[in-house]
Amino acid sequence: MTMQNSGQTTSAESSLQKKNFLNTNKPLFIGAAILMSGCLALGYTIGHRQGLTVVGYDADAEQLVEVVQKQKTALDAVNKSLNAAVQERDVAVTNANDLFEALNQANADKTQQEGMSNIYRDILRQRGGLSLTIQNLAIKPLPENAYEYQLDLVQVSPSKRRASGSIEIRLIKDTEVLVVPLEAKSFNFTDFERLTGRWTMPKGFTPQFIEVRLTGGFDTPVIKRFSWQRGKPVETSSAFVAEIPQAEANSQ
Repeated sequence: MTMQNSGQTTSAESSLQKKNFLNTNKPLFIGAAILMSGCLALGYTIGHRQGLTVVGYDADAEQLVEVVQKQKTALDAVNKSLNAAVQERDVAVTNANDLFEALNQANADKTQQEGMSNIYRDILRQRGGLSLTIQNLAIKPLPENAYEYQLDLVQVSPSKRRASGSIEIRLIKDTEVLVVPLEAKSFNFTDFERLTGRWTMPKGFTPQFIEVRLTGGFDTPVIKRFSWQRGKPVETSSAFVAEIPQAEANSQ
């Protein structure tokens, strides 16, 4: 009896010690379980976030590549526009230089011609001069039965006296005479003057001759008659009245 009681007592003590050990270390076990659960959750979260970061990086990279490509395309277009603008500028500069040289040459030619004209006029003055003369008459037909005239008058006086007086233009057909209505009916110049104007021809009237009469402070009127030769009508009206006409009258 004594030996059985002793074995039961030892077994009971062992069970009691295990319970005391579990009760004593229970918080430790719970903490270890919580720690392991937290590590697993943290590992999953970090891995998930890294996966999202990689996906986001790829999307940002694709967007960045698209933006760079658009900027490159825009830059290419700007470069093309710049090259075209530079070429147009070069052409414009070249044209401007050519025009400037042509203008300078024209001015030089004009100065030279004016100088030669002055020399010729001085020679004419020394030789008695040139009386008032109708140098040229030009007629240009315009649309709507209109006509433009250009009349050049010349006089070289030894005393440099001015030529002044009035002008009359007549259209002659057989015995019928029509006087052209002129805006400027007078002239006053020293060496040369060009008179221009326009008139409308009466319908059905075709002159045989056009006559110019100059009267003023001189003894005998200056009269010159030209044969009428009609040229091809101009489709558009000239913007400048002083432009040289295409149809000219011939001196008779």
